[in-house]
Amino acid sequence: MLNHSISKPTNGLEKKVFRFQVAAIASIILFINESSVLAKHQPTARRDSLNSLERKCDFIARVVNDNDLEWRAGSKLCEGDKLQVANGSTVKILCYLNLKFLDLPSGSISNAPDKCVPQAMKRRCTPATRKKCPKTKGPGDENGTPMVISPYGSSILNSRPIISWYSVAGADNYTVVVEGNGVIWEKEVKTTTLLYPKEQRELQYGNAYKITVLASKGDFPVSVDTSVVNLLPESDLKQILEKVEQINSLNLPLDEAAFLDLDAVYMSRRLLNETINTLKKRVVAGSSNPTLYRILGDRYLEAWLPDEARREYAMAAQLAQSSGNLDELEKVQERLKLLESLQEP
Repeated sequence: MLNHSISKPTNGLEKKVFRFQVAAIASIILFINESSVLAKHQPTARRDSLNSLERKCDFIARVVNDNDLEWRAGSKLCEGDKLQVANGSTVKILCYLNLKFLDLPSGSISNAPDKCVPQAMKRRCTPATRKKCPKTKGPGDENGTPMVISPYGSSILNSRPIISWYSVAGADNYTVVVEGNGVIWEKEVKTTTLLYPKEQRELQYGNAYKITVLASKGDFPVSVDTSVVNLLPESDLKQILEKVEQINSLNLPLDEAAFLDLDAVYMSRRLLNETINTLKKRVVAGSSNPTLYRILGDRYLEAWLPDEARREYAMAAQLAQSSGNLDELEKVQERLKLLESLQEP
């Protein structure tokens, strides 16, 4: 069952329905992510050490500095945990529920003035809000267009992003064109991935750029696709890199840092490209953590790449099952069932 691929729509009406279905599924999974901590919270065992690795709860935050009298930097916190700070100081935490760095005084992390609580639900793309739905990406989804895959999402940090797209049957070369403020270049390649050319000027921060991929057979154009990405301003880049450095300085387990902390930092600004690439590096490194693959699947779905999401969910299910991680297996199976609904008439 896990190896099934999503059947692609063949006419215009089916394509629209397919897009709305993916949008609805992405919204449902986002809702599951935001509500699972509160819905599945268990009473926490009394801690016997400062590192919270063995505690039985869904972690909602991480201590980032050493200002607390009990929790050392790097400790994970559960709902209801209390901070103890000396001399009226504050403790910096990264709250996974609202993706914010918070400076909190002594007391419960859930009842502080700047609370670590879920952020207000934003209006998501669903069949009821169809005008908000972006285009779903998938091989063959547009009758053989070279749909741009990456950069993932619409906002990026990397000024020299990798550009990739789906192959087109019959095409033997592709022309990539990048244009925007201060940048315009094109390059012909035979493959479906292009590293940003070293000889070309990098994208400029705070600007939007159009990426065009033209598929051709010999000298004859076959089809074309475009994508627009926005490079964040340098001030935003600096803030995000400072947060990344704070996380890296904690020397956390690499998988955990990727799918919990760095993902939270990047997703606070909807930087799908950065978090997907970070998670993919852990996959290449040989990660066997099912949670990492599940989160990667979630991010692919948010980038409107359902086939890639299914692949990662299938791997997450396999790893969860082989390791006896029943809680993670349940979460993955929920997502696979939602994706299966795409195949229903």
